[in-house]
Amino acid sequence: MTTRPTDITDLYLAPVALRIDRQLAELAPMSEDGILIWIALATDHQPGTLEERRILTLRALQHEVDTHQWELQHDPRGIRLSHGGHALVLGIPDSLRAFLDGTSAT
Repeated sequence: MTTRPTDITDLYLAPVALRIDRQLAELAPMSEDGILIWIALATDHQPGTLEERRILTLRALQHEVDTHQWELQHDPRGIRLSHGGHALVLGIPDSLRAFLDGTSAT
């Protein structure tokens, strides 16, 4: 059964997902230092702990993006966009996964 949009926020899923996916693709070739700089520029903070990396990565992804009430969360498969009962998970590049896990080489 096809799920139909129930409100205007549902209609914004595609543009929000495309924008976040484009940002994730831009992170693919980045080193850990590059990702740290990207986060610092977008959030005016530099993460110290792994938890701060997770929090600030979401803030950086949302920087200058009108998410139209779609919420971003970490998911074992990537970044989850959710609103109401709807959700979509975008995969993340290996560079970002390693950064979030703390396994990247500096």
